Amino acid sequence: MLRLAKEHGPLMFHTSGGRVGGRQYPICLPAQALRLGERDHLLGEVEGIPIYEMEDREGSIACRAQAYVLDVAAGPAIGFSIAAAPGKRFSLMPVAEKACSDHIKEEKN
Repeated sequence: MLRLAKEHGPLMFHTSGGRVGGRQYPICLPAQALRLGERDHLLGEVEGIPIYEMEDREGSIACRAQAYVLDVAAGPAIGFSIAAAPGKRFSLMPVAEKACSDHIKEEKN
């Protein structure tokens, strides 16, 4: 993260709300490269770098876990994302999948 911030300046992460693998592989961008809208919500920060998630068309977010793990996985960076390292991309996973499904069930009741 420090190497990327030194090379690209302030950074941000953005996910597409957990649909179609969007959360699993967030994009990493220079902080001002993406204009955030009303549907973008701050999930948290890692080393001062914000992580945003966009809600789906129905106005909900597919998973609101208590905690997430930002990691590096093998494979090319997604779309116009900054690569984590050559041949590596970022991954973002909820700490407990059960926490996601439980939260969604509570919201529907």
